[in-house]
Formats: sequence, structure tokens, C-alpha cells
Amino acid sequence: MYYARVAIPQDLQPLYPTKTGTSKQELWKSLGTRDPKEAVAKARPVLARWEAEFERLRTRRQPTPADLSKAVWDHYEGELERDRQERTASARPARYPGAADELRTTADAAGEVTLEDAGNFLVIRNAAQWGREQREPHLETLRLHLARGETALIEWAADDVIQREGLMIPKDSSVYRDLCQRLQRSEIEKLQRTLERNQGNFTGTPADPIVVPSYPTMGKKQAASGETLAELYARYQAEQNGRVTQDTWNQNAGIVPLFFEFIGETLHISAITRKAVRDWKHALASWPRKATSIKQFEGMSFRKVIEANKTVGKPVISARTTNRYISAIAPFCQWLFDAEYIEQDACQRMHLAVDKKKRTVYPWSGDELKLIFTSPLFGKCRGERQEHLPGKVEIRDWRYWLPYLAAYSGARLGELSQMLTADVRQHHGVWILHITPEGSQDKSVKTDGSARVVPLHSRLIELGFLDYHARMVERGEKQLFPELKPDTRGHYSRMPSRFFAGYFKNIGAKEDKSRNFHSFRHSAADAFRRGGYMDETFGPLLGHTKGSTTGLYGNVPQGPAIS
Repeated sequence: MYYARVAIPQDLQPLYPTKTGTSKQELWKSLGTRDPKEAVAKARPVLARWEAEFERLRTRRQPTPADLSKAVWDHYEGELERDRQERTASARPARYPGAADELRTTADAAGEVTLEDAGNFLVIRNAAQWGREQREPHLETLRLHLARGETALIEWAADDVIQREGLMIPKDSSVYRDLCQRLQRSEIEKLQRTLERNQGNFTGTPADPIVVPSYPTMGKKQAASGETLAELYARYQAEQNGRVTQDTWNQNAGIVPLFFEFIGETLHISAITRKAVRDWKHALASWPRKATSIKQFEGMSFRKVIEANKTVGKPVISARTTNRYISAIAPFCQWLFDAEYIEQDACQRMHLAVDKKKRTVYPWSGDELKLIFTSPLFGKCRGERQEHLPGKVEIRDWRYWLPYLAAYSGARLGELSQMLTADVRQHHGVWILHITPEGSQDKSVKTDGSARVVPLHSRLIELGFLDYHARMVERGEKQLFPELKPDTRGHYSRMPSRFFAGYFKNIGAKEDKSRNFHSFRHSAADAFRRGGYMDETFGPLLGHTKGSTTGLYGNVPQGPAIS
């Protein structure tokens, strides 16, 4: 017997669940013949039907929070309207007498009344009353099912929504169960209104917060050509390009599409509402760290990653990272509001409350600094990849100089890693480090106030830093540390950051995340305070324009020098 068989496209397999909860990988159908020529002829329409089905399914889209809210309200309103029409129909005065006359005519003609005729008459006469009597037990059953997580009584409504709105919701998924439970709550509210109407009260409103009117733009209102979310974002980028660094664009490139996908990439721009941003913020609370680089989540949508992580169990992003995600879309939302694409700034006051004074990184202690600068790297070590072990090799490149520079300047790793040989020079007879974004398109500073001049500490001169600098100049090197190359974001600090994280751990200076290369910066702040300097005095040397920022660094309090 010949069969028609076709492989189900991988992206559509979740829409073909098996009874065991897995997904089908192919469709097959018996062609009812053993004749190969006849089988070929019979297979063509079957295969064409399947291809048309695949094409139809591909036009479906992932549901957004707006879709789910709209489905709940549409169900509530639609069922109440159906109840109103039924009450209007049952109240027609001619209906029951007409049925009675028809029954009498049938009886006179036949000389008797059949059981079927009598039953039909009773159905017509008592339909409204029976419907009212069934609502209360149905309401109790629905409540019981909702409490148990059962969905059988409402799946018809969920299937109708999925088909009508063209949503991609597999029937065995958590999203499908969520939709069913939402619709159950909507049905419960509808039944409560109908019971109130039985008592003559037509003024009731939903008490369940999930059953609320949907926004006019909710659902599947699609964007016109040229005004999709991506196209408007590209327009925003073109207008703001001179005000935003390339590094910021690069970082946001991995965040903004997640938001667009969450609310619906093809939706009208008015889908960006405060409610949409709020729902995204709540979803981010379950978003795994570095999700886009985790193999288990490869190729998954935003919602599928969150769902899969319930099993995978990767740690989720912090409140600070959530705020960074919101900050990635906030300027765009502000631009949309200013340009009158949307009626309100959707991101205003949406950031999570975070204790900015809470410490995550601490300064090195005196013993830890001694351990670091007496370790093999700063004397003689065993060589490449064994810098933490004593040996006969003397290393005097970036691995040697970056910790010393950080300890005696308080500069950030990124600022030091990107320095040019031209950034080390004499100024009014004093050797200085010029921390500036000038000189290369790959250079940057954290804020406008971070550009600064820092006098070169005498200890660095004693250690031979100027000799190192002179060798780089003599070799014609533009970069102070030519071995360091910018990463895809243009940062020079990636390689040294990884190296020192491992090195400090290997020599026993680092036990957890509370100590890292940035601890040198905190130690420098404490050193200034021990010298009797106030935060507002040395803050500019750290690149701080406000003393309140400097106060977040180090442990030593401001005031007179501590003996």
C-alpha cells in the first residue's frame, strides 16, 4: 500500500503535537492503492493540501500581551451580546402562541400529538428558563475547573481565537493553557453578569482585573508600509546618530529587537504603550543572563526562551540589567512621543527601583595589594599561560603595567587599555596620562566628565614606565599596548579583563565577584582619603564631576588624614 508522506518544517513542528506531548516530524496518509501510477496521481492533491496548510500556518504570528488581553475582552463582550440577543428573541410575544398553533394544527391533521412534536414545543416554550437554570451550575463547574487547572470546557473558545486571529499557539504549550485560563475567567465574569440580569440588574461590571476593555490598537492592527517598528527605529537612528556612540547602538542592537518581538514586530506603532512596556519589564524578570549566547536557546523566540528556562534553569538578569534593557528602548519611546507617533512616553518612570549605593565591588585590602604586586607576574614567572607560577621569565607588557597604572591613577581598565602613545606626554614639565576619546574612533570614555588629565605617579616612573613608553614610540607604535585589539564593540579591555580575572583567582587574591580589576579604582579613592583629601578634591582625577559619585568608591571615610 502506498502512502503520501511529507516532512513537517522544523519551525512548524510544535503546531503538530502528538498524544505523548512530543511534536510530529512528518505527516503521512494512506493512498488506498498498490498501483504506483495511481498512487502518484492520488498523492498530488494530498501534498498540495499539506503545502497550503504549511503556508497558512507560516502566516501566523506569536501572540503578544495585547492579543491575549483583546481575546479576553472580546470573549466577554461577545458572549454578553449573545445573551442579550437570546433574551430579546425569547421575549417576542408571537413566538409561543405561534408554536402552540402549529402544535394544534399538527394534532388536528394527524389525530394525535407525537412525542417529538410535544418535545419541540416544550423546548421553544421553556428555552429561556432552562438556559437560566443551567448557568449557575455551569458557573460553579467553571470555577472548579479553573482552580484545578482544567481547560476542557473552554478550549473551544481558545481554538476559535487562535484560528480567527492567526496566532501561533501550539495546543500543548503553556501559552495555550494560559489563554484557556484567561478565557475561563472571562466566561466566569460573563456568567455572573447573566445571573445578575436574571434578577433585573443590567449594570454589573467585571471584578476580575484581567477582564478589562482592550486598547483600540490592541490585537493585530498591522503597520503600514514604511511605518513598521523596525523602519521607524531606523529613522530614529538616522536622526540621533550624531548624539549616540556606536558602542551604544551596538549594545542596543541585541535588546531593541527583543522588545519589538515581544509586542509584535509587524504591529502598528501605537502598540507601544505603557502597558506593553510594563508587561515586557515583568517578562524580563524571567529572562536568562546572556540568553542569546546559550546553545539551548538557539533559534527560540523571546517567550520560548523564558518557557524553556523553566527546565534549563539558567540564572536570570538582575534589576540593574533590566533597567539597562529599559534604557535601551527609552530614548526611542521618547522620540516617538515627541514626534507624536504615540500619545504618551511609554517608558517614563518604568525603571525598577535599585539601591545605587549598594556595593558590588570593594577595594583591595593592603594584604591583597601586597599579594598581587609580589606575585610572579611582577617579578619573574614561568611564561605564557603560567604567569602565576614562579620562574625565570620577565614579562613587561600590558599584563605588568595595567595593574600598576590602575593602582596609581585610579583609571578604569577600559580607559587604560585603549591609550595611545600620544596620550602619555609632558604638560608644563609634568608627565601626564591624558584620558580622552580623541585620537581614534575606537576610543571612548564613560561620560563627558570622564575625559581628564592625570599626573603620572612618581612610583610609575621609578618602575620604568617612561622607558616602556619610549620603546613603543621608537617602534612606531600608535597604541600604548599594541598587543591589545578592540573587540566587536570597539573595546580594548575584553582580553585583559578575562586575563586578570583568572590571574587574581590563581594567586589567591580573588575569591568572589566582590574583587576584580575595578577594585584598584576603589583602592585609589581610599588612598586619596588616607592622604586627607576630600572627595570633591580628588574626584576629577577619577573622572567624576560630582562628589556624590566619588563617594560610592572605597571604604575609607572623608576627613583628616588617618595615621
